[in-house]
Amino acid sequence: MNVLIIEDDPMVAKLNADFLTHIPSAHIIGNCRSTIDATPFLTNYSVDLILLDNYLPTRTGIDFLTELRKKNNQVPVILITAANDMETIQKALTLGVVDYLVKPFTVERFTLAIQKVINQKKLISQIDHANQESIDALFNEHTPKQPSLSISSSLPKGLAKLTMEKVLKKIEDESHPFSTEELAKKVGISRISTKKYLTFLVESKYLTEDIVYQEIGRPITRYKKT
Repeated sequence: MNVLIIEDDPMVAKLNADFLTHIPSAHIIGNCRSTIDATPFLTNYSVDLILLDNYLPTRTGIDFLTELRKKNNQVPVILITAANDMETIQKALTLGVVDYLVKPFTVERFTLAIQKVINQKKLISQIDHANQESIDALFNEHTPKQPSLSISSSLPKGLAKLTMEKVLKKIEDESHPFSTEELAKKVGISRISTKKYLTFLVESKYLTEDIVYQEIGRPITRYKKT
């Protein structure tokens, strides 16, 4: 996820950048002091998220965002500002900001805001037609609840706890359905061993499986989280 920071205070800009380094999927493509500096990045790069201050040298972040929306640029924006007046907050809501952080803020609140954008993008990429549950997840401020699995010593014979943890971690990173072979390469174990773990996870209703028929070759079983 490409993130553009627009913040005129160097200390706050550095703080934002430092916080982002702890979020693996976030990549900073620009750290701008003004909206004028930010314009080339929006023209020449694919920007997935803007962290936007409101009190900027040439114009406010709200004015800049208003201009973006008039140009039909719907890039997600998190407003990070000292402005806590209801007029600014209402304008931000009207312009469709994803979240609103008032300075000073905690790393936990910052991470929650970024994760919200990541979750929304991931969910949108996974569905073609939404039902009410998926719509609720999109508009929910917090991470949608996912099925949980307790890793205990009662795993079936032949399945190791540490390996199961690695398998689950790689599955969490997957945004699309995956095959046994694809997961085996990422975990670093054999295809046969991977199949045993996937079978257990399907039986535990942690995963669902779907057979995909191809024009040439054998059908492939693909898995995804329930």
